Amino acid sequence: MKYRRWLGAVFKVAISLVLIVVLFNAIGVEDAVARLSQVNSVWLSLALVVALFQIVLCSERWRGVLAAVDARLSAKDAWIFWYIGAFFSQTLPSSVGGDAVRGYLAFKHGLSFAQVLSSLVLERVATVLALVVLVAVLTPFVVADLQGGEWFQRAVWLALAAALGGTAVMMALDRLPASLTRFRVVRGLVVLAGDARRALLHPVRATRAMGWSFLGHVNLSLVVYLLARALNIELSLLLCLVLFPPSLLAQIVPISLAGWGVREGALVALFALAGVAADEALALSILYGLVMAVISLPGVVLWLAAKRRTLKDAEAFAAKVDAA
Repeated sequence: MKYRRWLGAVFKVAISLVLIVVLFNAIGVEDAVARLSQVNSVWLSLALVVALFQIVLCSERWRGVLAAVDARLSAKDAWIFWYIGAFFSQTLPSSVGGDAVRGYLAFKHGLSFAQVLSSLVLERVATVLALVVLVAVLTPFVVADLQGGEWFQRAVWLALAAALGGTAVMMALDRLPASLTRFRVVRGLVVLAGDARRALLHPVRATRAMGWSFLGHVNLSLVVYLLARALNIELSLLLCLVLFPPSLLAQIVPISLAGWGVREGALVALFALAGVAADEALALSILYGLVMAVISLPGVVLWLAAKRRTLKDAEAFAAKVDAA
């Protein structure tokens, strides 16, 4: 199992490298590098400051989901655990993902395995729901400015229907025949269904989880807007709010390291709808990836300072999550 996880990490690095090389060859690395070399330091510094708020927004979103499954973490602990997870996700080609690391730390802190697992899944669900709802609400305001705006809007409505339908199905998984509960995976789905209803159908809990998710997407879109200004790319904040979040959906499938390569391809394609040149979009995506990697670096200090932590135990916890 350990070797398989390390092979998976190597595979992700390889996929990222291949995708980036393909993009460089197709678009031309010289133009993208030239634009990066002329970045405005003032706008870049502002983007870095705004990006730092993302850790707070994400940790509070996680706390909101945890509260819905009767688990509690202090704001400080959630922030530390999330920051450590961000480091593993953004900068470290490890066999352990960032979600698994912060889940492991929460488990060591005293939360049950079921609570941790449900919180990780439901947080991802809340994030995707908020993303598609935000884009669906804002798309009508910019569709006339997009090249091929009609098909983009149809794709957004389809994604919204799929997200809502998938969530509804998840909430009904405890309606499966009782005879199937002899399987461990089915028992886990039954628990998840109940937790999903508590988290997403209760007005206060849903508002908390979804509210922090919305703010997270808005904050990241603001980071992209500021980086576009730093690169002297003509792009409005509203267009960033509509076109950048869908690129995050492309990163859900864990086939690359921290989304490198996948994100660049998605941003080049999406921002082309707004008339952004391919080399500009590529430079913007690379700069965004570097900014997110830089702000995650303090996570290594928090990891080394964490009590009762070992990478071996984190790997064992990740294997348990995979098997659940």
